[in-house]
Amino acid sequence: MRALKRVRVRFLGREASCTALFDTGSGVTVIQRVFFEESFGAAWSMLEKPVRLYWINGELVQADKHAQLMIAVDEFHLPETVFVVGEFAEEIEVEGGRVRLPELMVGSGTMGKYGITLDPKEEVELTGAALLL
Repeated sequence: MRALKRVRVRFLGREASCTALFDTGSGVTVIQRVFFEESFGAAWSMLEKPVRLYWINGELVQADKHAQLMIAVDEFHLPETVFVVGEFAEEIEVEGGRVRLPELMVGSGTMGKYGITLDPKEEVELTGAALLL
């Protein structure tokens, strides 16, 4: 199940708004390198060793950067380490259709940690632990 939602992302005292895809089929949370760089500069950290991740369309991409962000979903603030991915296509083909990828993809690990559920009527719903600020 997937849902799109506008969120705010904070990093090193700066904040940017973006569209996030909450995707129960993704195991990791990733942010688009170009968006990250435009919003926060190249202040990410490098991984000791790059990791290969399966993308939403089944292709493999390489991640060698990460950052500790604060993701604001409505009034909830979620601290999360995300992979910064440079191989972020603008559109991909999924189930025979073209899908425009958002700047941030929130995976099931993050959703499980914070009790985020996807409801066809309510869309993105936070039911677990989160920081209310």
